[in-house]
This record gives sequence, C-alpha cells and structure tokens, in this order.
Amino acid sequence: MPTQAVYEKEYVRKTKKSREHFMKAKKLLPAGVESNVRFFEPYPFYVKRAKGAYIYDLDDNRIIDYALGYGPMLLGHNHPEVVRAVKEQVGKGTMYGASPDLAIEYVKMVQKAMPSVEMFRFANSGTEATMHPMRVARSYTGKEKIAKAEGAYHGGHDYALQGVDIPEAMMKDSRNQPTVPFGSGIPKCISDLVVLYPFNDWGATEDVITKNADDLAAVIIEPIQAGGGCFIPRDNYLKKLRKLTTELGIVLIFDEVLTGFRVAFGGVQEKFDVKPDITCIAKVAGGGYQLAGFGGKRDIMEEIVPKVDGNVYHGGTYNAHPVSVAGGLRTLQILSKPGIYKKIDKIGDSLFHGLKEVAEDRGVNVWVESLGSLGQMYFTDKEVSRWRDAIDVDREKWRHWFMHSLGRGVFFGVPHADEHFFTSLAHSEKDIAYSLEVSDEAFKAIAKG
Repeated sequence: MPTQAVYEKEYVRKTKKSREHFMKAKKLLPAGVESNVRFFEPYPFYVKRAKGAYIYDLDDNRIIDYALGYGPMLLGHNHPEVVRAVKEQVGKGTMYGASPDLAIEYVKMVQKAMPSVEMFRFANSGTEATMHPMRVARSYTGKEKIAKAEGAYHGGHDYALQGVDIPEAMMKDSRNQPTVPFGSGIPKCISDLVVLYPFNDWGATEDVITKNADDLAAVIIEPIQAGGGCFIPRDNYLKKLRKLTTELGIVLIFDEVLTGFRVAFGGVQEKFDVKPDITCIAKVAGGGYQLAGFGGKRDIMEEIVPKVDGNVYHGGTYNAHPVSVAGGLRTLQILSKPGIYKKIDKIGDSLFHGLKEVAEDRGVNVWVESLGSLGQMYFTDKEVSRWRDAIDVDREKWRHWFMHSLGRGVFFGVPHADEHFFTSLAHSEKDIAYSLEVSDEAFKAIAKG
C-alpha cells in the first residue's frame, strides 16, 4: 500500500469495508477491478446499489455521483420508467437469437436525433462501435490508414489504442508526430496504419490529413475530445474538417460514444451543425444497459450487406439485446421531450461554472472546460483547449481536490486527472451546493499549500 497522503485520510477512515474487499479482489482481478480506469490509489471503493444522483458503497456511505457509470446515466441511476421498460421486456424473454421487434423503433429514434444516420447496426460497447466503422471505411474506400487525434480515446481495440498517451521522449512536432501504441501487446504493424493529428489545431490538422490523403480511409474524431479530459472545438474546427474530408474523399467518423444524447439530443453534430459520414454511439444510448452501435450514409453502410463477391463482416451474439434495447429506447424517448436539455444544461452549468468561481475566490488557478453536462477542471493558470495543453497541469492539486471530495461524499468522475466528469438530470440544487462547499474546502487547503 502506498504512503498515505493527508487528503486521503478521511477517505480511508470511511471506507474500511472497501479496503477489505480490495485486498480480496486483487487476488482474483488484476488491480482488483474489472476495468483499468476504475483503479486509483490508495484503493478503489466498491458499490452495492445506486439511486438517482447517488451511489452507496460497502460502508453505506451515500456518495453524490458525477461519474454516472462513466457517462451512461444521464437520467440518473435506476430511473423508474427505464426500470419499468426493462422489467416488462425481461418478462417477454431476454435472448432470442433473432432480431427483436423493438430494434426498428430504436433506430427510428436514433434517426430522429441524428438525421445523418441513414442506416444503422447495433453493437455492445463503445469499443465495438468504433472498431466496425473503421473496417467499413477501409472496405468502402479501398484504403488502409486511419487518422485519429493525439490523446483521443476510441475504445480498447488495437487501431484505437494509438497515440492515447505519448511519452515525453517521443513527443515531436504535432505535424510530424510518430504513432505510439498505448500499452504493450499491440503489433507494430497496426501503428504503421494509424496517423496522428492535433485536435483544435487546424493548420497542423490540415497538413497531416492532406499529406496522407492518398492512404487514408477515414478520419475518426471525438467531436468534443474527451480523451485527455474535455476539449470543446473552436474556430469552426469541425466544419473545416468536414469540408476537407469531403474534398479528399475520406470517410469522416464522429465518435459520439460519450457525447451522443448528452450535450444535445442529436449530440455534437446537432450542437455544431456538422454531419459526419458515420456516427458511433454508446453510453447514454443504452440508458445504463449494454447497447452501442454505428450508422451513417446508406452507400457506406451497405458495405456490410452480404454479397456473393464479399462484404464487410459484422456480427455479435448480443447485438440488439432485447433488454438493452428496451432500456435504451425508453431513455431516448424521455430525452426527446421538449425542454429537457435546458434543464440538463442548467444543472451542468451550475456545477462547472460554480467550481471555477469558488476556485478563483480562493486564489487557486483552474481552467474549467465544459459544455452542458460534460466537463473537466484543470489546475493551471493557462487556457486548456487541446490535448498538449493538458500535459503540464498540476496533477497533485487535482488529486488533492478529488480525494478530499471523495472523502466527504462527492465522487468527481473518472478518477484520473486527464479524464472528465458529468452531471445528470437527477442532481438537485442541494447536491450542487454541497459539492461546491466540499470543493471550497479543498481549494482552501490547496491555497495554503
């Protein structure tokens, strides 16, 4: 167990059962967790139930939750209408091995939100939702390379795990950044087929894509980059990218796994009025159940249609799982109601703007980057608008704020300084006020050094 920092003491005092559970879990699960992102020091806490804006750990601590399943729970945990829809479907059957009737209704709801989706295929995770479109794009164009942004995260497959993090010794000019695999076990030949460009730096992005255009099947982008935290597109960056990829005949893939149905019903493409060729969705799309998918232009998606002379393979035993479709459909139906995003955005703005104001009142330098219910706070005295800006932020101050808050019952999202956190429709004014009060305590201690 690492040396305990002062700001961890309250967390450790209140989570004895989680510590005991961790000691058992790490013997069975690498790092004691089911996904690496869930691990943090001195040890993660473990949850036994959730409701609305709260999760409850093994020690019965009620925690205000801004992780929200790392994105899916925009309505809050255990929303009664979603639970009712799921229970109704369970009573009809949980697995058919054939297409469920609800799938068509779900796709029509996706098309209502995102008119760019002319045809759609289901998947089970964000990783699958980005992996398949890359393959479809390669088939459609006859080219092999994919371009992705530095620091962007598009899931856990080999093509996506490139340039997610770049060691300082390997950091080069953003116009000529070599592709670096994230973690071990990834074949070098995959890295040779991925090109890196810098999000929100249009001059360098244009250079990289134009230079590699003859080999590029697709450009994939988180239209609000969440890999590295939260970076909102500036200066018509997305519109410029759409124009360039159209001119060069390159498929443009929007990874809206995190932003779809969150920053607007129609995602970033609605918010910024840019239509990609293919859109990837997950997280909010399933309302807390395992549902993902991708869709776009008909002529591109028809690469999947079985043909005598060959086609793109796409399959999956659990694709369009009836229970997940039922939960996801009810979630999207709720989110499609008029005025609901005004409420969602108001809650998000009250937290993210409040954090900046409270930090400034204590003389603590922070940059808060947010849009509606998605954002991140960086401890720095500089603007953070792209991934490279976030490399030199003060991670120790961030950890102090995060752990102090967790010890006081506020879970500020993914437990790493280069990630993000969320608000939900379930968070009350009282929840926000308490969260800002707790943060103020942390900022006061940080200001004193």
